[in-house]
Order: sequence, then structure tokens, then C-alpha cells
Amino acid sequence: MNKRQEEKSERLHQEQVQRYHQIHDLHAKKVDTANIARQVGVSRRTVYYYLKMTEPPARTRINRQYKPVIAPYKEYLIKRWNEGCRNAQQVHRELKEQGYTGSDQPIVRYFAQFRTKKDARKFKQIDPQTATPVKAPPKRPPTASQVAHWITFKEDQRLDWQQQYLIQLCEADPQIAQTYELIQSFTTMLRERKGEGLDTWLAQVEAQGVSELKSFAQGLKKITMP
Repeated sequence: MNKRQEEKSERLHQEQVQRYHQIHDLHAKKVDTANIARQVGVSRRTVYYYLKMTEPPARTRINRQYKPVIAPYKEYLIKRWNEGCRNAQQVHRELKEQGYTGSDQPIVRYFAQFRTKKDARKFKQIDPQTATPVKAPPKRPPTASQVAHWITFKEDQRLDWQQQYLIQLCEADPQIAQTYELIQSFTTMLRERKGEGLDTWLAQVEAQGVSELKSFAQGLKKITMP
């Protein structure tokens, strides 16, 4: 992060730490939950969320260790496609001989962006002279709606460059990093059917989330609460 981004991240974190101490100090003075919520300006659910913490919240940080395994082999993938090979499993075997350690799924996803409706289901080799050569994907910035869609994916469902783009966004803006983590928590909760974690998630959104997520959470409350 640059200096400005670091300052923004620090400011957001300090607000959360201050809220933590306010709530715990009032609780230590035997102030009831409703009054704590009123004085601090949060919901009672958020008060309960902070009271469960044994120490102030840590700063949100994105995992920077992600390194796309397939990245060094993309030129070879394009070369093989242009040579007429559409079989991801075949190319996977070839890459393993070159030191590739990943599965064949990133190759399948990488090839998918080159397929047309005409050959969408073809996985065998074709005559390269009858195929239009593929160039590397243009480096155009994705739209906000595209990025929002990627965030709802599991990490292994994203293309390598999509994952890298999200990491760069999260490193550049702490609010995006927080939003990323909250959305990932919510989608994981849905996939694994862990509805018992909804109250905690709603409290996290109120304590940390951006206005759009807070509006979404308010809508959920109306649906799930009598």
C-alpha cells in the first residue's frame, strides 16, 4: 500500500478498535445492551458481536502469498491452441513434463475463453490451418459488476488473472478488502448451509461493512426476523 492507502486502512482499524473499547467499557460499568447500542450508535447485535471478542479486532489483510501456478505457461497454452490442440488433459500432461504442479482445471478454464459457439464442445485436435489464431487476452480493466461477480466465486473457480486482480484491489483499498472478506464469508455460509452464523455475519456488516452491504443486511433482517 502507498502512504495514503495505509493511512486509510489505519483509520478504519482505529475506528473499530475505538468501538470495541467503548462497548467493553460500558459493559464493565453494567450498562445494559440497549443503552450501549444507543450510546455507541450501533445495533444490539453488533454490541453482542464485540462483546464476544476477547481483544480488539485486527486489521483486515488479504493473503499476498497467492501465485498463479499457470501463469508461466500461458504462452505455451496459446501456442498449443493455435497449433490445433483443444484437449486440456493432453496439454496438462505436457505441462507436467515441464514442471507444472497444478490440476487440469486452470487449463480448461483458460481454454474456455478461446472457444466459440461452434467449437464449444470440441476437445480433440483440429487442423490448425482452419482455425483462427488466438492472441493473448487484451488487458482491459473489468467493470465493477464483473469484479463483484468474481468476488462471489470460490478461489478455485476464478481464472488466475481474475484472482490476481482481486488481490491487487484488496491490497490497494482496505474497504474493498473488508468487503471481499464479508462477501466470501456470506457465500461460504450459503454453500455450507451454516445459517447459525447469520447473526454474527450481520453484526460484522454493521460494524465494518460498506453502505451497500449494510442495505443488503437490512433486507435480510426483514426477511429472516419476525
